[in-house]
Amino acid sequence: MPLPDSVDRIVAEWAGERPDLRVAPIEVLTRLARLRIRMDDELAALFARYDLSAADFTVIAALRRAGTPFTLPQSVLMGRLGLTSGTVSVRLSRLEAKGVVRRTPSTTDSRGVLVTLTERGAELFDQVAPQHLANEDVLLSALTAEERAQLAGLLRKLLVGFEHETSQSPAGFTVAPAHVARRARAAVGLSDRAGLLVRQVEPGSRADDAGLRAGDLIVGAADRELLSCVDLAAASAAATAAGTPLGLRVVRGEQDRDVDVEL
Repeated sequence: MPLPDSVDRIVAEWAGERPDLRVAPIEVLTRLARLRIRMDDELAALFARYDLSAADFTVIAALRRAGTPFTLPQSVLMGRLGLTSGTVSVRLSRLEAKGVVRRTPSTTDSRGVLVTLTERGAELFDQVAPQHLANEDVLLSALTAEERAQLAGLLRKLLVGFEHETSQSPAGFTVAPAHVARRARAAVGLSDRAGLLVRQVEPGSRADDAGLRAGDLIVGAADRELLSCVDLAAASAAATAAGTPLGLRVVRGEQDRDVDVEL
């Protein structure tokens, strides 16, 4: 048996108290949450040496990787950071007071603001970034290079499902992610099946010719379970390379069927 962690104890306690509860998601989400707390504490300690927070550094890094002259419209910066206008403004005010960034009116948008990383800000980035990346590397020391790559790929699959409301296939169909599909099926009284929900099929497309229909649930491809558009893209690329149709396993209502889409 592997050494237990605090989440193992939670799962074991629920198994004794409420064995009817499906607590498997706790094993992933609670571990992510607890790791995030530990990692944030470690990262904050390094940033504090430079009178910065992790939130401050994300702004500096976003401007630095934008390239010379290290300038972005505030609206673009807001989108890249995934934050509200008010939150970004608070961060920028703090950094502007330290001389790290500068805000100026946009010359092309009368209501727009340009945010620029100052020379002092660029120098600060050059000081902090190497130490920050080395610190992150240390925090992942328990994982091999192969395990890190595997974990990164799995987290990417999860994140893509939340960052992309729909994904479009070159074969002419659009799908929604698996968590959306499960909720949509539950809303109309269908069984709880995970897969990619077909939102739209372009008339006259190869998907249309193959018989794929809006409302279908794609659950597999090439004899493998398919729960992410990342896997759909990989299956499509493999079929294209092999010169074969993309074989999809589809649930229409409650009926399973096979659909072969020419690529």
